[in-house]
Amino acid sequence: MEVPQSWAVWCVSAVVISLVSIAVRWCFHRSRYFQLGERVPGPAGVPLLGNTWQLIARREDILKYFKELHECYGAVVRLWFGPVLCVGLMDPKDIAVILSSSKTLNKPIFYKTLKNSFGDSLLTSESEDWKRYRTILDPAFRNPIIDSYVSTFHEKSQRLADLLEEHSAGEPINMADFSRPCALEMLSETSLGVPMNIQGKNHTHCAVENIPKISEINSFVFITPWLWFSWTLKCYLIYYRMVALVTPIRSFVTRIVKDKLDSYIHLKNKVTDNQKDIVTPEQLGFLEQMELKDQTMLVITAGTDTTAYTVATTLMLLGLHQDVQRKVLQEQEIIFGGDMSRSVTAKDLKRMVYLEQVINETMRLYPVIPLVARRANEYVRFNSYTFPAGTIFVIPIYLVHRESDFFPNPDAFNPDRFSSENSASRPASSFIPFTYGRKTCIGKRYAYIAMKTMFSVLLRRYEVLESGTEDEVNSV
Repeated sequence: MEVPQSWAVWCVSAVVISLVSIAVRWCFHRSRYFQLGERVPGPAGVPLLGNTWQLIARREDILKYFKELHECYGAVVRLWFGPVLCVGLMDPKDIAVILSSSKTLNKPIFYKTLKNSFGDSLLTSESEDWKRYRTILDPAFRNPIIDSYVSTFHEKSQRLADLLEEHSAGEPINMADFSRPCALEMLSETSLGVPMNIQGKNHTHCAVENIPKISEINSFVFITPWLWFSWTLKCYLIYYRMVALVTPIRSFVTRIVKDKLDSYIHLKNKVTDNQKDIVTPEQLGFLEQMELKDQTMLVITAGTDTTAYTVATTLMLLGLHQDVQRKVLQEQEIIFGGDMSRSVTAKDLKRMVYLEQVINETMRLYPVIPLVARRANEYVRFNSYTFPAGTIFVIPIYLVHRESDFFPNPDAFNPDRFSSENSASRPASSFIPFTYGRKTCIGKRYAYIAMKTMFSVLLRRYEVLESGTEDEVNSV
């Protein structure tokens, strides 16, 4: 049947009008996007590419580049990464808005590269999945649960102290090589419910050996834009090196998950009317509640390395600042009295106020995560600016922690900055080693309790000496 010419013309006209309408709307939207972006101060870019080449050229010293930008343009700086608006933030008030808003829960594309290590975990998931994972994991990190881990933390720390005995004559060591196995044992036996004995010369574990290498690769990929896409990343040998490092740890995680879930099913089937036989989720521990391999992978890799790095860095700083170390020991003597060798308790840890100040000052100067980024999923307004959906906000934590308005003489190591008196007038978002707001690290309190226990055991037994300089701390 032949279609009347008038109908054919009408159909073609309708299609053309629709396409033109879509194009006009898209151009208007992009025009509005660029107009709003250009209102923010920042360096001039080139057509289409924007500031892409500057970002790529300075990726090895990206923090120094952001420092220069903020010194030149202020607390809010605009960059164009091709057609994408990137905004650097330094003001804690602005940072609080971004990290607390439900409009900026998602993360930019370069976070997807971390899925090679952590899969679809809390660290890499989008907002809806993140909320679900967080709900599952929260019960395992409640205060009473963490407090029940203190005896295990003490036992593992005591083992670490025993191993250091042979180095007590003053032979230089890299503390990260000792703190990393200890941190992994703590995590495995508490959060994962799996006993582990890997501290010592005759023991090793794939996680201890591979995690530092995985972190190094992730850092490189994170700052290399052409590796943010899986199809390009797989063209480089670095991807296959990452797979080789991650695979044995994933196999370890798979065995843990399988064994723990089998145990859960067995115990569940044994439940009777006798209340003494009923096993609660809290008693079963962390893995039975989450049933997710990716979350376990995140706990093992991220939890081990962050704790180990901070412990090693803090001890190096205490070795360089003997006056601070003496104050820490004086606090320990007050808490433990005449029995300096007794076990640490949860009540003791609450009294270690100055020790916590020392840990905070270490994380201020040398945060494990030097910067974070968020992506807006709708319009965000603050500081007289309107930022369109799709804007990427970059928060250089390392620089925020060294902002002289909040931390005078910012490069100096001074734990008194975190006394209650000195912290009272400072915005909470000026110190964010565990980030801030809705996505604050779920393991924050766990990390403090574990680290304070390690320091308490070690510093009551040894005096820490440092043969290097503070400039070498970052080489841990």
